[in-house]
Amino acid sequence: MIDDYIQAIMTQNQIPGISIAVVQEGEPVLVKGYGLANIEHSVSANEHTVYEVASVGKTFTATAIIMLLEQGIISLEDAIADYLDDLPITWQNVTIQHILSHQSGIPSYTDAPNYWEITHLNLSKSEILALVTHLPLKFQPGEFSAYDNTGYYLLGLILEKVTGQSYEDLLQERIFAPLGMNATVMNNPSDIVPHRAAGYRLLNSKLVNKSYYSLSVTYSAGGQLSSVEDMVKWEQALCGETLLKQSTLNLMWTPHFPNQGDDWEKLRYVAGLGWWVFNYGDHQVVGHNGSILGFASNITRFIDDKITVILFCNLDKISRPDAIAKKIAEYYCPALTELVLQPPLAKREQGERDKTNYS
Repeated sequence: MIDDYIQAIMTQNQIPGISIAVVQEGEPVLVKGYGLANIEHSVSANEHTVYEVASVGKTFTATAIIMLLEQGIISLEDAIADYLDDLPITWQNVTIQHILSHQSGIPSYTDAPNYWEITHLNLSKSEILALVTHLPLKFQPGEFSAYDNTGYYLLGLILEKVTGQSYEDLLQERIFAPLGMNATVMNNPSDIVPHRAAGYRLLNSKLVNKSYYSLSVTYSAGGQLSSVEDMVKWEQALCGETLLKQSTLNLMWTPHFPNQGDDWEKLRYVAGLGWWVFNYGDHQVVGHNGSILGFASNITRFIDDKITVILFCNLDKISRPDAIAKKIAEYYCPALTELVLQPPLAKREQGERDKTNYS
């Protein structure tokens, strides 16, 4: 039955391959791939298939930051200027918490007019930041909320400055290796990666290979590769307090409201710390979408209902993978069918998908 739904979604959206994990009460009940990881070589997608996870990787960055918080090395109220030099004057009052909760007001470098002209270039981190350092803040820190890749890029730099390790080595040593997430690494297109999925785009309704996308424009904002098999271990670590205390996890999964705006009622979601928290009434639900050239991803945790869905696919034109994840969760927890998807899909002309800003 669940297989029929997934096959129908793949056909409807022309998805070449998709891998899905469902974890219920801490135990995997579905870890499986469908379709093709590589069309040209007829390689099937399975639980080992490795995808670009895009902004789902922000949950790793946030966790690394919060681990330093638990150790008393940093504070959420610390200004990023305490750790990073040569920042614009307007960024001096931005705190680590502002960034984690997307309330910094710093413009996202992915919104720069020339962004798509530089995605194939291997630029330095200062060159990436230079896309926005000359721009004014979108609002004063803490006043409103706006999705910000620049902030998560800066968190990677802070992690490196505080620990003396590269961002890649830090994640490997403190998160991936301890959890046995052996397939989860930073994406380098030149590396030979076992089970790596090819990424695809739709061009005039025809599947084509994605073009090169530089690691320098993803970094700590979502530059990881992973498999759903590995992500089951990530989910179990979250359930079992393996990396962080429950009180700290609760802090990450609590809505952090900006001073102004009514996002909770209007948009039906607001940022926690590294996760998005969704307004499902008395059901605690957190998650994160990911979207990058050739790939889409999602992790949704229905915490009170003790079910989590993780999905990775090798097509980028899936603007609401979280909607697919919720539907999958309903097969295992029928009570979730009574909950209306939050945020709701926008009512638009047929063929036009809803856009949200939490990928």
